[in-house]
Amino acid sequence: MGAAGAGPTIVMLHEGLGSITQWRDFPEQLHAATGLPVLLYDRAGYGRSEPGPSNYSADFMHREALETLPLVLERFNIGQPILIGHSDGASISLIAAASELLDPVAVVTIAAHIFVEQAGLDGVQRATSNREHIVTGMARHHNQPDTAFDRWSNIWLDPSFGPFDIRENLDQITCPLLVTQGDKDEYATPEMVNGILRRVPHAVGKFIPNCGHIAHKDQPGVLVEEIVSFLSAQGITSITS
Repeated sequence: MGAAGAGPTIVMLHEGLGSITQWRDFPEQLHAATGLPVLLYDRAGYGRSEPGPSNYSADFMHREALETLPLVLERFNIGQPILIGHSDGASISLIAAASELLDPVAVVTIAAHIFVEQAGLDGVQRATSNREHIVTGMARHHNQPDTAFDRWSNIWLDPSFGPFDIRENLDQITCPLLVTQGDKDEYATPEMVNGILRRVPHAVGKFIPNCGHIAHKDQPGVLVEEIVSFLSAQGITSITS
């Protein structure tokens, strides 16, 4: 939507079981509300992309943030990215923003994970117990729904992923940062927001009311308003509607 790379450009990073189409009409809402171009992409093995790895290693989010994302931005000549990520995509956005490889205009996280907590593992366990139903639904959006689900659930429940913790890296984030999470997130406690705010004092934290893990599904209007308000306060967007 819009001319990606022409000034600040919203780049959206989906969740661990997500894809371009699972954002629904949220990208269109953002584009209409901000006037900014919006780029979405499916990570390898998600949506209609080429097949990705059958299994993830414990550093899969760091590799996506530090290897793949810079190549995507280079491919589309995006020099002023505004990263908006959900869940795993939000964690990837934080890792990228804390690195020396990218200089985002701003970052917005939706239900980011900054370390492995029991609430997250419990959520993955519940999803695994409901695997057949979830995979059936994913088949509408993914070429390889079984692989996408198993790759995600297996690594989250693998003991090798237990040490995942990006809190110390967050000190390196200097760009404007909006941290959002549903107040009824079934995959996280409030510490996922509060932990970021302690490390990044200039960050803005918002709990979305009456909202679960997928805020752009449960409360899209509220989330758009929060993002528009945040970006407007930074002077990096002009409101068109």
